[in-house]
This record gives sequence, structure tokens and C-alpha cells, in this order.
Amino acid sequence: MEIISLINEFTNNFNKTFQNNLTPFNLESKIRDVGDTFTLKLYESFLNYIDEKFKYSEERKNLYYIKETRKRTLITSVGCIVVNSTSYVNKITKERYVPLRDILYLNPYQRLTNEAEYQLIKYSMDENMSQSARHALRNTIISRSTVSKKLAKLDGSINEVITRCPNQPDVLYIEMDEIHANLQHGGNKICPCAIVHEGYVEDFVKRKQLKNIRYFASSDLTYEELWEVVFDYVNKRYDIDKFKVIFVSGDGASGIKNYTNCFPKAKFVLDPFHYMKKHLRYIFKNNFELRNMADDYIRNDLIDDFKLLVQSQIKEYPHQEKYMKQHMNSIINNLDGIKNQKDKDYKVHCSMEGHINQGFARYITSSPFGFSKRGLENKLKLLVYHANEHDLTIEDYYNLKYGNDSYKEINININKLTNIKYDQRLSSNHSLDYKIDVPIPIFDRPTQNNKLNELLAFRGIKYI
Repeated sequence: MEIISLINEFTNNFNKTFQNNLTPFNLESKIRDVGDTFTLKLYESFLNYIDEKFKYSEERKNLYYIKETRKRTLITSVGCIVVNSTSYVNKITKERYVPLRDILYLNPYQRLTNEAEYQLIKYSMDENMSQSARHALRNTIISRSTVSKKLAKLDGSINEVITRCPNQPDVLYIEMDEIHANLQHGGNKICPCAIVHEGYVEDFVKRKQLKNIRYFASSDLTYEELWEVVFDYVNKRYDIDKFKVIFVSGDGASGIKNYTNCFPKAKFVLDPFHYMKKHLRYIFKNNFELRNMADDYIRNDLIDDFKLLVQSQIKEYPHQEKYMKQHMNSIINNLDGIKNQKDKDYKVHCSMEGHINQGFARYITSSPFGFSKRGLENKLKLLVYHANEHDLTIEDYYNLKYGNDSYKEINININKLTNIKYDQRLSSNHSLDYKIDVPIPIFDRPTQNNKLNELLAFRGIKYI
């Protein structure tokens, strides 16, 4: 690989860029642009060097005929590059072989490199897919649909290790809710989600934080199947038989309350937000006296008195009778869950609404675009990894795309092709001194001039 020519080209490009209109305001942008250009040229030179090295190797001469060499445009994580790609024909099997595909592990007609795809997917764990399409790759903007298609092709999974909890808590909290997603070809998909935690890290601070929180979400699983996943985690993480009590909280939906097969001794707690803000407030509006009276009837099993109170409200708002009765029935069906709000061991009010919005809903429910079924599940999978503070590595991405442990095999094959030493000795015809023939800008303050001189004092480069 011609390092010397690259440095010469970098020097000439530097001189050309800095000759005109150099000011303190564009200094940083010019340095960035020169660096980006050099990075792309370096990448192109590396791949061209590998291509040429294989072309003239004894292995190639023994096994392959040269078919053709073409220019190939690739979208990388650092920008677009154009490289030479030579294809060959096996002398025995007559099969076509393209080394560039093996080096970068590309499929035929694949323009995005796997590193670029990895950056897109990793960025979409933090932001929506439109933001990922615009900002994940340097100097390159792609379409949102491209990100969606790449996301939908992830069929693998990441084997996360669940460690045993060193200090068994007395109380465990499981909170569950659901989010709604729009599908591409119409319809709405209900996605159950849950969190498991041990209570507050510190309960005396204003901004409270949950201890050892774990997130779960899926569009493929039903409530019952998600409960099995939650149970599997709890069983690996804790000794279930040693809990004093397990609290399950939510809005009272039938799927949320269907936990008894996994946690038969758990206590259900109706989310206070849904109880007070959604049900009682709808029935009794802003009449706090009636709300408190209704709450007192409910907690003391005076259900007939509660129904009479609701009937009095229906007379005031007859057009809302249907919905008032629905809210009344929801309250009556969750009497035990309401009473358990006052349990002496229940010290952490359900905060599922906030966690759902922060971790999932703002990416899924609020999205104006529809998801494919596979893309929705993969998006939720990535959001769960992110919420659980899993840092997605390139190895994880290969496992998600090609299956578990595929990265090891891919890495071995790539090493066979790229196992070349790139050390290049300088001959006597080359000098270590490269002159960058541009004037250094002069600032108003001496400290700024000294700082600039320090930044430009690269080894082996002289400024005149």
C-alpha cells in the first residue's frame, strides 16, 4: 500500500484547502474536511491494495482465472468510497469469486458495508429511524426505508448473561403495561411490556431512581408468554421462595392480571394513576369531595353506596352514562388491587407509564410511520437492549444479522484474506519532511497563536 503517495496527496490537499479564505472561523471546518478526505482515501487505498495483492499472489494464479476488474461504490460509516473489485473464475469448478465480498463480508449488490449498517442500527437504539438515516453515517444521508429494511432483517439474538443477585431483597416489584404500534399495511399491534425492580435506590430524595431495573417488551409474545419470560429472568436472578412478597401492578387489564401461573403468591396493585386520574376523575370530574367519598366507600367495601354515588353523577351527565359505567365496573373488578395500594410493604408506586413513554412509546406509538411485523419486533428488541444498558458491539450486530456466534467464523475467514504485513520502509529517495506551504493565521492574542502552533506542531511536518 503506497503510504508515501497518500501522505503526498494529503499534503497537497492540505495546501490547496488552506491557501484561500483562511480565517479563525473556518479553521476547524477546513481541518475536519481535510481529515475526512484523507480517511476515505486511506480506506480506498487499503482495499485496492488487498485487491491487487491477491491478483498477483501465487494462490490466485493456481486457483483462479481473472474475469474482470470493476469500480465499486460502497457506502461506509465514514462516507462513500470507490474501489477496485476484481472478480475471478475458479479453474476447476468455474464458480465466480469476488475477494472484496469476503473481505468486507458483503452480499452481491450490497452497497452498505456491515460497519455502516451496524452504526445505523446502533444509532436507532437511541433515536428513531429517520434520525438514524440522517445522522448515523458521516458525510452521508440515506433514506429511512433503508434503515427499516436493515432492521427488519435481524433474525438473531444476543445471549445476555443474567447474574445471580448477591443480596436477595425482601420485596420485588413487577409492573406491566402495553404500547400500540401502527403497522405498514394497516391495523394496530398491541405490544406488552414490563419492568422488574427492587424498589427505590434511595427513598428520601425527591428524584427517585429504581434499583436494579430490568425491561421487557415484545410484539410477538402474548401477555402469557411475556410472563414466562419475566419468570425466567426472576428465577435466574433471585430465589423466588425467599421473597416476603411480590407485587404486580398495572392498569388492571386481563392480560396483566394473568400472572398467577408464574407467580401464584403475588399481590396485584392497581396503578394509582389509573385509579385516581383515569377512573375516579372521569366519573366525578374535579369534585374532590365526591372523589374522596367514593374512595372511602370503595376501600370499606360499601359498593352499593359507591354505585349510588355514580348514579347521581350519571344524572348530571346523562350523555356519559355508558363510559361512566365502564369506569365504575373497572373499579369494582379491581377492588383487591385498590386495597393493596395501602399494603405496608408496598412502598413504590407504579411508575410504568413514565418508563413506557421514555423507553418505548416515544419511538413506537408516537411514530407517524407504520412498522413491518418483523421490523417492529426488532425495534423493540433493540430498545430493550438499550433500556437494559447493553452496549451493542459489532459482534452483537453480526450475531443479530447472521445468527449466534457467526462473528467468530466470519472473523476467521476475513483474517485469512487480510493477513498481510503493511510495513513500508522509506527509500533514500523519500524524505521524512513534508512542507505544507500555507501561511499560519495570526490571532489577536499571543496565547491563541501559541496554542495554534502547538496544534500544528506535527512530527515530521514543517510549516514555512
